[in-house]
Amino acid sequence: MKIPTEKWKQFATSANATFYEVEPGLLAVVPAEGVEDDEATAKASIELQLAYLRKTGQRAGVVIFMDMVAHQTAGARAVYRDAPDAEFQRCFALVGGTMFGRAIASIFLGLAAPRVPTRMFGTMDAAFAWARERAATP
Repeated sequence: MKIPTEKWKQFATSANATFYEVEPGLLAVVPAEGVEDDEATAKASIELQLAYLRKTGQRAGVVIFMDMVAHQTAGARAVYRDAPDAEFQRCFALVGGTMFGRAIASIFLGLAAPRVPTRMFGTMDAAFAWARERAATP
């Protein structure tokens, strides 16, 4: 899946992903190809998102592209379950356009769903629509 980041505003980069504001109220996390997501990279991801949202004073839906993730550890899943701040991170929309991406997302949802609403989508457009709706919900 080609992810059209050209018009998005990049606000951070971590050891394994690039972070974008697609529009106010909508963030995108684009992992590097073939990454392993562990406790340290998960903490960095949540912290970068929250720092940006707090600095800009906005709430957002967060869309995560799962197709590039090769492996996710139990430590990473625990961070995503426990660390999000629902005041700022209104939801996580996981995009799995491939069978492998959907499998990684399904394992994540089945073993350690975050305390913020989280769903899996087959397309970016469907994920964006749901994340926009969740971000606007009081």
